[in-house]
Parts: sequence; C-alpha cells; structure tokens
Amino acid sequence: MVRPDVARQKVAAATARLEQAEALVARPREQFLADSKGRDLASFYLLLAIQDVIDLAAHWVADAGWPPPPDASSTFDLLARHGAIDRGLADGLRAATGLRNRIAHGYTGVDHARLHDEFTQGVAILRRFLAAAAQAAQL
Repeated sequence: MVRPDVARQKVAAATARLEQAEALVARPREQFLADSKGRDLASFYLLLAIQDVIDLAAHWVADAGWPPPPDASSTFDLLARHGAIDRGLADGLRAATGLRNRIAHGYTGVDHARLHDEFTQGVAILRRFLAAAAQAAQL
C-alpha cells in the first residue's frame, strides 16, 4: 500500500500535468504539428506526468517493503508481479517510461505525429495507474 499523503500529492500533480498536455495535444493534428513551442511544451508536461507516475510507483514499492528494482520501468513489473497492477498496465507503463526517456534525453527525438496520434490511449494508461494507486492508498 502506498502512503495516502504521497499518493494524494503525486496523483494531483500528474493529473494537472496531463490536463495541461491534453489542452495542447487536443488541437487538430496539423495545428499541433505546426506549433513547435506547443509541441515541446506538451512533451514537457507529459514528461513531468510520467515522472510523477514513476515516482509514485517507486514509493508504492518502498512502502510495501519490496526490494528496489534495477530501473524505473522495472518498477511496474514488480508491481505486476505482486498483483498490485495487472500485466497489461505494467507493459503500457514501461512504454511510457521509454517515451519519458526519449523526451528527456533526445535519444531518437520525439515523433510528435505519433505522440499526437497515440496521446489519448497513452494518457488512459497513466490515468489507470493513478486510479490504482489512489485506490491502494484508500483515497
């Protein structure tokens, strides 16, 4: 179980950042792609939301007393192994962690067209995790 005070803060921060990103990405695809500052800002808000989710997952693991995983994306595998979240959700969150890494480090650049096209589905995964964490914290 994750501590309620931590869950409340992280869920609120991630939710606000997802809403900020959504306001920018919700524009028509061509308009979103033409706005370089808007694309970058949406990517940054998304990065911050994903980082809040990763942080919340790490707190959940620590609060449960489980050994720390070797990397951020493995945190979701550990939660799935212990039955805290389902395997499909863990896989989606691993993908989100990869996106966070691409945004933060510019590994291969961010495919903004793909980000726009997959945004709704990806945000749904993040929100599913936030709901699961809130439920585990009994919020």
